[in-house]
Amino acid sequence: MSGPAPLRLGIDGGGTNCRARLTDGEGRVLGEGRAGPATLRLGADRSFAALIEASMAALVAAGLDPVADARRVAACAALAGFSRSEAREALAAKPHPFGRLRLAPDIEAACIGAHAGADGGIVVVGTGSCAFARVGSRHIRFGGWGLPASDEGSGSFLGLRAVEAAFRCLDGRLPPSAFFEAIFAAVPAEPAALVAWVDEAGATELASLAPLVASAADAGDPAAAAIMNEAARAVDGLAQALVAAGVPRVALVGGLADVMLPRLRTPLVAPLGDPLDGALILARGP
Repeated sequence: MSGPAPLRLGIDGGGTNCRARLTDGEGRVLGEGRAGPATLRLGADRSFAALIEASMAALVAAGLDPVADARRVAACAALAGFSRSEAREALAAKPHPFGRLRLAPDIEAACIGAHAGADGGIVVVGTGSCAFARVGSRHIRFGGWGLPASDEGSGSFLGLRAVEAAFRCLDGRLPPSAFFEAIFAAVPAEPAALVAWVDEAGATELASLAPLVASAADAGDPAAAAIMNEAARAVDGLAQALVAAGVPRVALVGGLADVMLPRLRTPLVAPLGDPLDGALILARGP
C-alpha cells in the first residue's frame, strides 16, 4: 500500500444489490456506494462489474478520485455464491484498481460483523437460511444448500409451505380464509396453473410469499401460524446446532430476523454490526 493515509473498503455483494463502504484508517466512514447484484451465481463478469461500480461510487461520495485514490484502498469483497469455484477464480484473476483486494464468502463477513471480529455464530434467515460460526481457527456451517433439500425456516421455505397449503385449500382439505385470499392474489388460484407456477418459481418468487404468511400468522390464521411455527422450529434447530458445536454466542440476521426472533426459544444476542462491517475487518488483512 502506498501513501500516508490508507483507505479500507468493505463490499457486500449479494443477490439483490451490492453495497460498498469506504473508511479511513481509523474506521471513520467516508462514503458509501451501491450497485446491482454481485452474487457469483450471475458469473464473474457481472459480479466484478457490480462491485467496481459500487466501490467507485463510494470513492466519489467521499470526494476522492476513483482512479488515483483507489490505489490506496485495501478492499474486501464479501460475495454471495462464493462456493462457485469457477466464477470465484475467474473474478480473482481480473485486474482491479485497488491496492489490495481480498475475496470472502458473504456469510463469513456477516458473522464477523455481527460479533465485531470476536468468536461467534449467526443464523441467517432471509430468502434462504444457513448457520455459520467462527471459533478460533474453526469454521462451522450447517444448512444453506438450497431448496428443496435445505434452507429450512427461510423465506423460500415459508413460501413453499404456503403453496402446499394453498393446494389443500383448493381441494377442500383446508377452509377458505383471508390468508388464502392473499396467497391467491399472488399466485394462480387454479390447480393446474398453480402447478405450472411452482414448476417455474425459484427461491426469490417463493420468498415473496413469506410476508403474507407472517402477517396472517400474526392475525391468528391457524394455517399460517402452523407454517410459521414449523419455520421457527427449523431456525431454532440451526441455532441449537451452533450452540452444541461450542459456539459461545449466536445472533440472528437476515431479512426475516425481526419476524422470526420472537418465535424462537434459543437465547440469541443482538448483532453488533452488518456484513459491511465484517468486510472492513477482513480488508485489514491477517
